[in-house]
Amino acid sequence: MGKKESTSKSKKAGGNKVGKLATAASANVDYGFDYDLVINGKELFKQPSPKEECPICFLRLPNEHGRILCQSCCGKMLCAGCIDAHISATAPAEKHKCPFCRTEQPTSYAENIERYHKRMKASDDVEAMFILGDCYKHGDYGSPQDGSKALELYSKAAKLGHHEAHNSLAIRYANGDIVEKSMNKSTYHSQLVAIGGHVNARHSLGCLEYGAGNTDLAFKHLMIAANDGFELSMKAVREGCKHGFVTQDDLLNTTRAHVKSVDEMRSDDRDRSAGLRQA
Repeated sequence: MGKKESTSKSKKAGGNKVGKLATAASANVDYGFDYDLVINGKELFKQPSPKEECPICFLRLPNEHGRILCQSCCGKMLCAGCIDAHISATAPAEKHKCPFCRTEQPTSYAENIERYHKRMKASDDVEAMFILGDCYKHGDYGSPQDGSKALELYSKAAKLGHHEAHNSLAIRYANGDIVEKSMNKSTYHSQLVAIGGHVNARHSLGCLEYGAGNTDLAFKHLMIAANDGFELSMKAVREGCKHGFVTQDDLLNTTRAHVKSVDEMRSDDRDRSAGLRQA
């Protein structure tokens, strides 16, 4: 408990300094992003391919990144449903082993973070880069709070195609958090990750277009996210139909695709896991 409070205090004390350091670094470092790139409509509004599957249950991984856990031993992305089912169903001697590779789980946060560092150094593991970027951003799990290092790792992971890293950069640039605020750069990262299938980023683009009065573009984005099973976008599409922005045929087709996607990501284990983690 004391450790948590100490971390919280250090965040408050160092937040402004970290932000200034990261902003200065971002002004001097070229991470290789083409912020002048104009993405054409055909590419932007193409329905993305479905997400990869969990290698244990073979169901599509959930849209919520928080319900997907990267194993620091083997690097596999497992759904929380399979991890919690493993803990509940296996013999005591097996509970503390990775459900996929059976390696002993780390016994401390420090050991877990060290494994991610090793994975990043050995193979440019993009998930490890993103996780460590978050640790530096927030000063978590024994990592120093360092916005410049966080920005470096987010940027490197994004350049290597990591969706959550792109989304994190989009949020940072939109809020001016550890970087100088830039909606142009935020939109750039959001568009790239939306093309890759990130439903939260796609939904955000829809909201931005709606706020700008571009309702046709807004609902194109929202229908794509709804097709991929994103509930907030599905609700927005229903409301759009009530107000004449979405046709009845589009609503019907979107609803069918939405239900299909939700079914492809749902299981009893995942439902139980969601209940456990919300309790």
